[in-house]
Amino acid sequence: MNDLRSSKQDERMEEMLEMLESMEKEQTQKDSIIQQKDSEIRTLQGQLNESLNLCEKLNSENKAENVQALKNELKQTKELLQSEKEKKKRADSTIEECQDKLRQAEREKEYALTHQKKVEIPVEKPVLYERCRNCDRRAYQQAKERYEHQRNGLEKKYKAKSVGFDAMLVVLWWYASVTTIFAAIRSEIFIGDFTAFVDTVWNGIYQSGKWIVNVGNALAQVGDRIPNETVAIVVHWLLLIIVIVGTAVAVGMLMVIAEKKVTMVYRENCWDVISVGVVVTSIALVVYFGDWIKDFVKLNLVVLLLLVQAVYVGIRVYVNGCKRARGYS
Repeated sequence: MNDLRSSKQDERMEEMLEMLESMEKEQTQKDSIIQQKDSEIRTLQGQLNESLNLCEKLNSENKAENVQALKNELKQTKELLQSEKEKKKRADSTIEECQDKLRQAEREKEYALTHQKKVEIPVEKPVLYERCRNCDRRAYQQAKERYEHQRNGLEKKYKAKSVGFDAMLVVLWWYASVTTIFAAIRSEIFIGDFTAFVDTVWNGIYQSGKWIVNVGNALAQVGDRIPNETVAIVVHWLLLIIVIVGTAVAVGMLMVIAEKKVTMVYRENCWDVISVGVVVTSIALVVYFGDWIKDFVKLNLVVLLLLVQAVYVGIRVYVNGCKRARGYS
């Protein structure tokens, strides 16, 4: 019902608009006619004035014939003026009627615009390669099936090739790592430097632990000053345990924080195949050419490897930071 009402209102609006256009055209035509009639009336008035002047001249000259002719012309001009005035009155009345109709049509138009109801008509979106519902879709379905089949086949081939490439890469890196480890085991210079590095680290840990125990004993002696022997023993061991456990916990927390920071930096900047290649290549160079390197650099080979990795990570962090600052990544 709402659709019918809206359609009727639209038809009525269209009729009213057409009627308004026709009325405007008629009004323009009538305005042009009135202008023409006004110009004709002005010309007739000029002619009348001229004829009156002539009549005065003829009266002065006492010419009866010319006076009679002029009187006839005056009558004709008066009749023409009266007829033109009547036509002008009729035109004015028709113009007023058209203006009234135009005002009424504008009121009806405003009423229709303010009181009309908007109805949403669902429109189906056209589907690609489908012109209408009655078309034969067999060719489209066949082409779509062939495309899906080819795409699935290409995706399977790509996955198989990518898996094979990854497997080959893993095998190559594993082979390089194993051969490098075996060569390192057989290298006396590398084994000696590795043993010295481990001994140095162990001695450092041992000395640090011994120093922490001595500090704990020194602080625990505060409890020995208590007169009560039982309380003094409890306080002594309690202070010793607090110092040792607190130091161990603090060192462990620092190590965990440092490990998280280093891991985060390494993952953000160096977690790729290039880093693996740098590690394996540096280890291989140190293992196979360790005796030559020791002739030029009097430094532990394990420490040298750690320094190379630190320099590499620093370079990668600097380069990635410059890229981020310039908006490249």
